[in-house]
Amino acid sequence: MPEESAFYLYRDYVISTLREEGVWWATARVAWKGLGGDRAVLGGPWANEADAVGAGEAFCNSGKAG
Repeated sequence: MPEESAFYLYRDYVISTLREEGVWWATARVAWKGLGGDRAVLGGPWANEADAVGAGEAFCNSGKAG
């Protein structure tokens, strides 16, 4: 189980972050697709949540989230 998790709306996407064993991971998906379909944001783990969210935003901007 993750130690901490959060969801962020970004444009037409949902970015999910989770902290596990002291590092942060991120996934992203198109918001209107509902549950499931999350894609792992490449490049992690990150040292803090802000970096994970920033990587998620860049991932969404690249078109890889959906």
